[in-house]
Amino acid sequence: MIYTIIGIIIIILVLILLSFLLIPLKFSLDLKKNGSEIKGHFILKFLGIRIFSKEIPGDEKGQDDKEEDKKEGKKDEFDLKRILKILKLVKNSWPHLYKLIIVFYHSVNLEKFSLNMTLGMESPADTALFTGYIWSFTYPLNAITRIHAVITPDFQRRVLDGDLQVDVSLKLFWIVAEAIRAYTKKPVRELIQEARS
Repeated sequence: MIYTIIGIIIIILVLILLSFLLIPLKFSLDLKKNGSEIKGHFILKFLGIRIFSKEIPGDEKGQDDKEEDKKEGKKDEFDLKRILKILKLVKNSWPHLYKLIIVFYHSVNLEKFSLNMTLGMESPADTALFTGYIWSFTYPLNAITRIHAVITPDFQRRVLDGDLQVDVSLKLFWIVAEAIRAYTKKPVRELIQEARS
């Protein structure tokens, strides 16, 4: 009887874990810039339920702590030998990291990318030239992808204002599986160990 209950609990826990891995997470970013003011929010959802939400800009408490650490004399040391060792480990573990990057790329689905920007530079000629360069990239992207970008030139003043909305879904199952497979390889473990120290 007790073994049956334990077995059912284990099956339920495995199903809950698999649901987290198979059902995609939704990331949503909304930014608005007007003058020197930047506002926005970041939301993480699972099954339509908000798991995490963060207002942008966040509280400046963390920045104050960093400034106090600098004043106290805590500084990061630059060690060329360690950096070279990390680069060598990255080179050795690159085939495994490359597979992880490819799996991550295939697990990410861009659902919405919307950019509405007003651009103005010092001279109207520079504004027209720069806006033309941007249009040459954005309009073909608007036609063949889910990217929607509208760049509006402002020839009267120097300005960079607009809003950005990005919605991304991420399936974790294959990423976790490939990360576990990569972690079983010695060069990747050595790279992680060296980066953490």
